[in-house]
Amino acid sequence: MTIELRGSALPAVHRLPADASGDAAPGARITAVLAHGTGFHGRVWGPVARRLPGVDCHATDLRGHGESRVPDGYDFPWSAFGADLLATVDGVDPAERGPVVGIGHSCGAASLVLAEVARPGTFAALWLYEPAAFPPPPPGVVPTNPLAALARRRRATFADRAEAARNYASKPPMNAFDPEALAAFVDHGFDDVDDHVRLKCLPANEAQVYESALVAEVFAAMAQVRCPVVVVEGNESKSGRFAALAAQFPDGRLETHPDLTHNGPLTHPDRIAASILHWLAPLR
Repeated sequence: MTIELRGSALPAVHRLPADASGDAAPGARITAVLAHGTGFHGRVWGPVARRLPGVDCHATDLRGHGESRVPDGYDFPWSAFGADLLATVDGVDPAERGPVVGIGHSCGAASLVLAEVARPGTFAALWLYEPAAFPPPPPGVVPTNPLAALARRRRATFADRAEAARNYASKPPMNAFDPEALAAFVDHGFDDVDDHVRLKCLPANEAQVYESALVAEVFAAMAQVRCPVVVVEGNESKSGRFAALAAQFPDGRLETHPDLTHNGPLTHPDRIAASILHWLAPLR
């Protein structure tokens, strides 16, 4: 099924930071494709992108998020998110493109894996913060994702963006977000509808993304990725979950930040940018 996004088959893509210039010499900068987690949108990467000098950042709104719209009832195959990221790469002028890397969080991290497997060699390297990937369940076990039920109960409307911002800033997990990241989410994550604002990623769509994750086969795809990969984890190190994912990649390694949560890219842009810059050093 071809989804028409903003009048074309392309996702919405944002060059970050918003005042980024294109005056670097061709190939002088690294080209980065930034992929967000479920329910968010590309511009929440703004605080991290602003801290990445010499990196030409292109943040995608995965379909159903931000400005990339889908029809009602869309079932959100995760392979389509991979296609959105490949379209992002294709949209960068080859004359201005440096080495292309993928930087992703959760669903976005998993989608970068699917993009690389669909078109091997697209990315020179991948930086994946807690990718949403799951081993296959034991025979006879039907997997479920509890996040889907939580998403369906999410409040979708507010009187205005100011009310939404106050609500999110008053309780976990968003009260821990970097203020710039939270402002970006609110400013660009809502539609104006009559006398109120409504989430662009509707709760039913967010829930379907979580449910589709269970059949996305990202775990199996990891073994097919040939470029260097770093899997970055927060405080789940005791579970060993992400160590197991890093081991799935032929050229994978694990990086641990035990004081960060699953939302590390949104709560600690300084730390995340420092990790990314260190990872990028061999490509410069």
